Amino acid sequence: MNRGKNQGNKLYLTRGTGWVLTLALGLGLCAAGQALPSDRQQKITIQSDRAQLDERNGVTIYEGAVQMDQGTLRITADKLTVHSVNRKVSRIIAVGQPAHFQQQPALDQQLVTAEGNTIEYRVDQEELQLLENASLEQDGSTMSGDRIDYNIKDAIVVAIGDPTKTENQRIQIVIPPQTPPSESDDN
Repeated sequence: MNRGKNQGNKLYLTRGTGWVLTLALGLGLCAAGQALPSDRQQKITIQSDRAQLDERNGVTIYEGAVQMDQGTLRITADKLTVHSVNRKVSRIIAVGQPAHFQQQPALDQQLVTAEGNTIEYRVDQEELQLLENASLEQDGSTMSGDRIDYNIKDAIVVAIGDPTKTENQRIQIVIPPQTPPSESDDN
């Protein structure tokens, strides 16, 4: 069985770790990247103050109060760079103070929200990377650190602190208390 490993300010969370299952359920991490099945079939709408398209290299840069929507997926940033291969989006890089990401993993689950000064979503590899002042939240559970890497396909989360900062930023995970069963549940 894989175990969570704490090495310095890095915390590796793998699918087989028992308490990670609790964390993953609390944060909705396993479902966050999968999202609603209809999201990938939806059109992508991007609003910004300006855009620059480089067709030859498959790169479009949007700047100024950027908002990208696709189904329940929403990314807001100061600058959004979309990389495409054969007219198919392969990578999205959002930069802001901070940039924001949100998506609903399933109809019966709340939004997963994430932020970081840089958010990189590698569509083909199904990976989300949050850099600098990174945080991830769902259902009241939060994870924060200098960097959070999430491999959606393999359901692996790596949170990393920054020991070079004077305040020695460590990662922080907050899981709200379980609600005790109410008396009406016993009847």
